[in-house]
Amino acid sequence: MLISIAICITLVFIALEALSLAQNHKRVAFRCDVNMDLTEPDEEATLIYRLSNTARWPMMFVSFSFNFNEVVEVRESEEWIKRHHTGNFFNRSYTVDTYLPARSAVKGRIRFSLKERGHHTIGKVYIEVGDFLGLKTQVISYDIARRVICTAAPCEDEPDIVALGGLMGDISVRRFICEDPSLVLGYREYTGAEPLKSISWTQTAKTGVLTVKKHDFTMDTDVSVIVDIERAEKEVAERCFSLVRTACDWLEEQKIPYALHSNGDLFSTDKGVGRTHCFEIQRRIGISKFVRYRPFSELVERVSRGNASKGYIIIAPSLDDDIAALVQRLQQNAGTSVCVLTGEEEVDAA
Repeated sequence: MLISIAICITLVFIALEALSLAQNHKRVAFRCDVNMDLTEPDEEATLIYRLSNTARWPMMFVSFSFNFNEVVEVRESEEWIKRHHTGNFFNRSYTVDTYLPARSAVKGRIRFSLKERGHHTIGKVYIEVGDFLGLKTQVISYDIARRVICTAAPCEDEPDIVALGGLMGDISVRRFICEDPSLVLGYREYTGAEPLKSISWTQTAKTGVLTVKKHDFTMDTDVSVIVDIERAEKEVAERCFSLVRTACDWLEEQKIPYALHSNGDLFSTDKGVGRTHCFEIQRRIGISKFVRYRPFSELVERVSRGNASKGYIIIAPSLDDDIAALVQRLQQNAGTSVCVLTGEEEVDAA
């Protein structure tokens, strides 16, 4: 009797071992996702993963390793990194060992950030599955299919603004990025839509009615942001992207409708404002390779001919005589002010 039981148990173990050798790697299901579609450099994001055992028998040993690309920076605690990091200092692999009962799954999260702007893949996952008796292992790999768009970070320092002639000749460098409270054209009654900082308490005391300052631009204006995609060093090109981000963020904060136009792979958008409009522009900034498709002069001519904006911001890698001439022509044709932001750190006014 005992011999029969022993034989049956042995046969069961042999069957399970044979099944695990043939099927274990096919019964592992791996899935992962990222908690955001759009991020910026050094902003924390979360990779969410799920490893499942779809078989009717347990998997005694499963080890899965995340091999992250160089652009990925793991943001977990030092204790977590010390426990899961494998290889030498330069190896970007993090391993988790586990046991999977039948029809079960293990879930987890890894916090990370991206180091630079771009449309990035995260890396690969290597899954090592052991057989039932632990005599042999098989390795399968998956690409982490989810790509994450990393847009440009806003400028840390205040961008240089070069004013060219006309209405811009006597306006300070802070003209477009920051509202200048000294440039007041008059006063009007407070409607409730304006920020509290716009209220003139002195004028309110005189009139007895809440009154706000009327500055040299109004909230019902609109702006065209024109970007010159020209060959430039990486540092200058990245600063141009940061300038686009900074200008668009400011326009969003002020609720001023704006359009983006470029002669390259930022393409063009209609005028708008709001979350959807902002997301689309930030997405384009993230995936752009700074590739030029047409001369900047053609873009300026098309914009000035087809878009009657009340203000223009031109963003270019540098300010040369050709750009200055185009800006002056745009200013004359449009009859309005033009601001110029350059990717170079220091630029002299033309």
